[in-house]
Amino acid sequence: MIEIDDIIELKTNRETERLSFATRYLVQINFTFDLTVLSNGLSGTSHFCVRRDQIERMCSDLTTMKQAMSGNTALEDNDSDASVNFQMKPHGQVIVFGQVGGSHEENYLKFSFQTDQTCIEPLLTDFHKLLKNEEPTNLYEAIDLILWNDWNPIGVNDIAPRDEYQSYTPTIFKLKTSGSDKETIARTLHEIETVTIGVMGDIEHCRQVADKIINLK
Repeated sequence: MIEIDDIIELKTNRETERLSFATRYLVQINFTFDLTVLSNGLSGTSHFCVRRDQIERMCSDLTTMKQAMSGNTALEDNDSDASVNFQMKPHGQVIVFGQVGGSHEENYLKFSFQTDQTCIEPLLTDFHKLLKNEEPTNLYEAIDLILWNDWNPIGVNDIAPRDEYQSYTPTIFKLKTSGSDKETIARTLHEIETVTIGVMGDIEHCRQVADKIINLK
């Protein structure tokens, strides 16, 4: 899991209308957002989970709609019937409508408002930036595999739950991407062993694991 702190906002013509995707994290190809909508004096926020290919398809559709001045597309939550829909009208008006939160939720909100085609390009730019997180995802997965296959502080990775190690991957990923040196990563792994997990720990072995992580590209 990669934590991402970013907000993608649809630019509208009125302060009383707002649509934003606050990115929370990425797990392999799955993004989780906090979807927030302000429309007709009402507001709502709910988790919104979609795959990378769904976002790519929406962006492709929006590009075509912008050029043709017609068409529609939708982004649908994978955990509920929540959705965000875009419909392009002949003179560049864009109707945005959908639902925040699943119908099973007490405070779900249906919404609809109008903006224009000038909102499309900034939205596409922000989503394309978000989709570039693919390379860090590969790095994250590589670190995750090293911790599982090479670190193994408990010595039972053939029977222990995989998430026992995955829960520490975000910490090591942040150290790697922030430019920490091998010794810092090794000492962090050793501290997890001795303090968090509560085993004897092996600093030299942690240095060997850290060396593999440092050499990842």
